[in-house]
Amino acid sequence: MPAAENSFSATYTIARQRFVSAALEKGLAHEAVMHPEQDSLLPAAVVDIVRIGPRDARKVLFVTSGVHGTELTAGSGIQLQLIDVFCEALPDDCAMVLVHGVNPVGCARLSRTDENNVDPNRNMVTSFNDLPENPDYAALHDDLCPADWCNDVSLRDQGLLDFVAKNGERALVQNVLKGQHSHPDGLFFGGTVESWTVRNLTRIVRDHGQGAKQLGIVDLHTGVGPYGFGEVMRMDKPPVAGAEWEKIGNLVCDVLDRVDVARPPLKIIMEYGTYPFERVLNNLRADNWLRHHGSVHTPQGREIKKNLQDALFADDPKWLGDVSRQGIDVCRQALNELSQLDEVVQKFEQGIAGAVSADAIFQHLEDAAQKHVGVTLFTVMDYVADRNMGRRCFTNDPDNYPASGWIPLQDNAWFDCVIRKQKTYVANDADQITRDFADADLIASLGCGAIVNLPLIENGQVVATVNLLNKAGHFNNQKLEEVHRFLLPLARMAYRASSRLTQPNPTTE
Repeated sequence: MPAAENSFSATYTIARQRFVSAALEKGLAHEAVMHPEQDSLLPAAVVDIVRIGPRDARKVLFVTSGVHGTELTAGSGIQLQLIDVFCEALPDDCAMVLVHGVNPVGCARLSRTDENNVDPNRNMVTSFNDLPENPDYAALHDDLCPADWCNDVSLRDQGLLDFVAKNGERALVQNVLKGQHSHPDGLFFGGTVESWTVRNLTRIVRDHGQGAKQLGIVDLHTGVGPYGFGEVMRMDKPPVAGAEWEKIGNLVCDVLDRVDVARPPLKIIMEYGTYPFERVLNNLRADNWLRHHGSVHTPQGREIKKNLQDALFADDPKWLGDVSRQGIDVCRQALNELSQLDEVVQKFEQGIAGAVSADAIFQHLEDAAQKHVGVTLFTVMDYVADRNMGRRCFTNDPDNYPASGWIPLQDNAWFDCVIRKQKTYVANDADQITRDFADADLIASLGCGAIVNLPLIENGQVVATVNLLNKAGHFNNQKLEEVHRFLLPLARMAYRASSRLTQPNPTTE
């Protein structure tokens, strides 16, 4: 395998030539998908797909680069190394599909967005009929995207400065990055119709994923976080309360939900830090101005493009080495997780295959919770979002916590964490339980002093929670990893299987 720094290319054209050549030299299957607007594009905009492993593999891991065209350089270099590392070293019954240049126009033009200024991440929505509003972005749009641009424009702009002073820089990151659908000439525009990029990626994933038992994705990005550090964002798991990252808008990794595969997918965003957010954002602002008001064929235009590339890719041997090592490690871990989870899931599937009631299905889930995590009290609650009502539909302690009818949920700290923010709630001491739960005394009487409430999410909404209780301090980081690694996929399977037997509906009870 070439040294890490030798795997990265200066331009999109060189990167795809090297990627395709490496695949063909290894005898791997390659598909090239030309963007339909080729006549107006220089250089050519092409999505390249390379598959490593058998077509009938039970587990398929997709690795994507160039969702944001400006970030292609780093992702392409990692994909080039993955060809060497995994060409003959995949786990049994696994395949890896490398999708190079997901947003080919953005890659060819060195732009974050596509031919219509659409951000592919923010375009991955289930419906365009009721698009969310982003009033915070709307209020900042004129400050973020001025009609005039000079190179010293920065976060010192008064409107942005006032917002940061009032809400903090993290709020600016969250409110800008989560996207918007109201300003086609703005930053992080999600579009009002499905883009060619999203349609094409959906077709690729369905083609290579259909027939598999489980799918995973590692989507490679740069520009947010500490220099050289790759943050592993597990988008298939609800973030624990207090986590450093939160879900910010729609995501391309959700494309796996469009494939009819029984098992819940593994979704990872790998985000490599480059330079401070202020520098990255200002260069994205400059490029947005260039698209709408300037010309790339001028000294200023060329300078803006160079500054943008430099902000999102560090041509530094240490950074390149760190990025490469972490990218390969995460892909290896993802493949191993798919393999290990496959054994657990197969046993669980066999267990619930003949179940004729929701209780029988959830009993298997409790058994899995006992094996992988350990529980004293185990319950499942159905939740209907549009009526804000829940019911306890399964319990392992019917005397103290019986199954219940539908009741409205109270808006409190627990509700804010689990329902509104869709995070895993964790309490490991009596003080927190007393603060957040009216039944704290009953919980304590059962010998329980630690709680995990795990939200199950379908189509962007919480549909149920799985609730685990044990002695104080029980749910440490290792236990939480087991909850998310093994129990969460099984819980999703159990919920879907139980829903086929009983449809939660508070209006009929």
